Amino acid sequence: MDAKDFFGTFLKAIEQNRNYEGRDLFDIYKHNAEYTSVIIKIINEIIKETGCTPQNEYFRIDAVGWTSHSQDMKKEAEEAGIDLKPHLWDLKIAIEHENDKRAWSDEVMKLIHVKCPLKIVIAYNYSDERGEKEQKKLDFLANQMTKIEAFSIGERKEQYLIILGNGCNHKTGEADYGDFGYRGYLYDWEDKKFKKLD
Repeated sequence: MDAKDFFGTFLKAIEQNRNYEGRDLFDIYKHNAEYTSVIIKIINEIIKETGCTPQNEYFRIDAVGWTSHSQDMKKEAEEAGIDLKPHLWDLKIAIEHENDKRAWSDEVMKLIHVKCPLKIVIAYNYSDERGEKEQKKLDFLANQMTKIEAFSIGERKEQYLIILGNGCNHKTGEADYGDFGYRGYLYDWEDKKFKKLD
């Protein structure tokens, strides 16, 4: 699964879960703290669909997906006469969810230091600051990311996807939006910018 596949699957999962355990998902969404536990359950289902095993709060990361090679290791250890528990796995996906509309850059920085092919931050922007202001924020962040040594280590081998949804109006503090408004932005290694996914 690459970043574009995840984004499409994520949007479908949101639509399919509009009635979540008898409650309107959008109503839950408007109550930030409560939404995180719900969205992580939905993300875990997406991770399972990729053939990975989901795990939450590993490395204090909200959700990860991994594949196991433990059976191979166990077999090889037995053949070599080595008494060692088989723990061999590949981290494939790391996902952070942040409700605070101003603090999600920390989640991006955290994921820079995690080595895996797909890193995703799901966060929110003020509903009255979408479009041009949102892109300006992403351009600024993309520039800051290049200052982190660990960022260049994964160059062109890792994908950085930021999904931003509607948050409260910055001026009024009101939830004045009528939909989730999720937009996907994928980091372009060549242009060194986040580009909006269609």
